[in-house]
Amino acid sequence: MHKQVTSQLLMVRPANFSSNIETLETNKFQTGLNVNDSQESIQSLAIEEFDNMVNLLRDHQITIFDVDDIKELNNTDALFPNNWVTFHQDNSVVIYPMMAKSRRKEKRNDILKYIEEFESFRIEKVIDLSYLEKDGFFLEGTGSMVLDRINKIVFACKSSRTSINALEVFCKKLNYSSVVFEALNDDLPIYHTNVMMSLGQETAFICSESIKDQKDTKHIHKLFGISERKIIELSMAQMNQFAGNVLEVENTKGQSHLIMSEKAYQSLEAPQIQSISKSSKIIPIPLDTIEKYGGGSARCMIAEIFLQKS
Repeated sequence: MHKQVTSQLLMVRPANFSSNIETLETNKFQTGLNVNDSQESIQSLAIEEFDNMVNLLRDHQITIFDVDDIKELNNTDALFPNNWVTFHQDNSVVIYPMMAKSRRKEKRNDILKYIEEFESFRIEKVIDLSYLEKDGFFLEGTGSMVLDRINKIVFACKSSRTSINALEVFCKKLNYSSVVFEALNDDLPIYHTNVMMSLGQETAFICSESIKDQKDTKHIHKLFGISERKIIELSMAQMNQFAGNVLEVENTKGQSHLIMSEKAYQSLEAPQIQSISKSSKIIPIPLDTIEKYGGGSARCMIAEIFLQKS
């Protein structure tokens, strides 16, 4: 049986966190450095937020495999591993084509080796789509795609980081069907689908207001209805506070938890919190520095592991 949520998560502790100048143009959520910003201070605050998140999740009995980024690689965005790798229930691993050349160094075979050899996960097949980069086709993992793992449907909004050609390759190799649409924020394409949508076992977070064509909105809502998911409708303002960049996980006891940032949590209204709480325990996490300079939030920091154990 296919699973939508897991209790086993990979996170990468940053060694050189900063605002990546190469991704600024396409990420409206990201802020560039100004003359008064201290790189050392930003890195220190990011580590503090990262370690606090790991500790909070472990306090809720969620399994975290935290690995250190390699300082010499000079990765500003290493703490967003979900963009370069996904782990699937059939023991396959997919490596993705990344738009920013500076981010391609984040792909690390030693991390795959670590989870296979030291954590006893089975990796039977590695599907590396990096070759698509040379043709200018990009697909940034579960940033670009929101996966309905149970029904094998991928939802993706078009952007410079999400190429239809690359998406078709993914769908063919993993036997998914795709739902492609346009989603805008101030008339600009939303850079990653996972900031305006998230799918859990019983819930679907969506900012329908951001979807350009109402036909697409109706189709997506219909699919959520077929899968019997309760829709948590987000406003544009809430989406801009990362309320769509959330992730449902289980703890080791099989209890559902929803991971989100403190900023996202504060943007929610009481009825939304009540509705979510019927399905999941909410874990709000302070991530102000990471959100500001990285342009991503809690969901972006997690690569879910669905592999079987040896």
